[in-house]
Amino acid sequence: MAIIVRHKKSSKVYVLIGTGYGAYKATTPSFLGGNLFPHEEEGEIPIAAVTDEKGEIRWIYTNELEVIEIDGIEIGKVLERYKKTEKNNLTKKLAKEICPACFAEISAEDVKCPSCGLVFQVEE
Repeated sequence: MAIIVRHKKSSKVYVLIGTGYGAYKATTPSFLGGNLFPHEEEGEIPIAAVTDEKGEIRWIYTNELEVIEIDGIEIGKVLERYKKTEKNNLTKKLAKEICPACFAEISAEDVKCPSCGLVFQVEE
């Protein structure tokens, strides 16, 4: 199946082929320092390769695109079941802590880490 995206400005619909992350760096000699203190310019270009119904490949900035479907399912429905899971796990995550020795997840009631066996000092 495919990922369908919409160009925000033109509202044209495309099939997402893949994403790329272009980076560039240019160095030119400076006026006073020459090659000793060159002027450097660099940046990143987040782009995506998309195609239209004719099969023409275009490169578009990723911030100009929005995903509307994945494998024929609307993006809101794809994420819907994960939102329900997040709500259910929210209270569980609040009661969890991390062992300072092995970084394993422990509950607030644990006196000893089940992973590494570290004994916690209980303050009353």
